[in-house]
Amino acid sequence: MRFRNAVRRSLVSLAIAAGATAALVAPANAGMGGCNRDVCITILGNGLRVDSVTARLAHGVSFTGHFHIWGGGIDFTTHTQNWNGSNASYRLNVGRDLPNGSVVCVEGWSGGRSLGRPCGEIKF
Repeated sequence: MRFRNAVRRSLVSLAIAAGATAALVAPANAGMGGCNRDVCITILGNGLRVDSVTARLAHGVSFTGHFHIWGGGIDFTTHTQNWNGSNASYRLNVGRDLPNGSVVCVEGWSGGRSLGRPCGEIKF
């Protein structure tokens, strides 16, 4: 009975972990976007071509810090500043194809802690 309960708990933990990972990575295409905690990503493009990646804050959130945008050969960090209201996003123009299967992420950082890291997978 103990073994059966341990196996059941392990399977539930694996299912929860897999669901959490799947929620953070979505195939990219024109209009793809999503949020993780207080940070959101929008990837515009078609197929492997990425026109832009936008890092933004969820509605009503503000912070002083920076965004880090990376993956698929992209590695960019914004200046540290106060992000709020109309200044709550940063758009990085990419304008090129990324490798198939690349995962592009944005992460907000404030005071040495992550505010969220949503990602999108570039797939053909």
